[in-house]
Amino acid sequence: MAVTSFEVDERTAALLADLQKTFGVRTNAAVIRKALALANVASQHAGADNTITIAPSEDGTKPAVKVSLAG
Repeated sequence: MAVTSFEVDERTAALLADLQKTFGVRTNAAVIRKALALANVASQHAGADNTITIAPSEDGTKPAVKVSLAG
């Protein structure tokens, strides 16, 4: 397996750490793998305008969110 490393800014490092908890993983590489898998599913289900809509929470505390996958 190829090993690649790169530097990230403080905000990105904090986001990776937060997503480790959310995804239940221990490494940044695992976060990136999960994020890529999620992006792949989103792209497969995007509409003709390259957007997906995330449904609102059942308890109404979070509204629906429309996400653009293109530029």
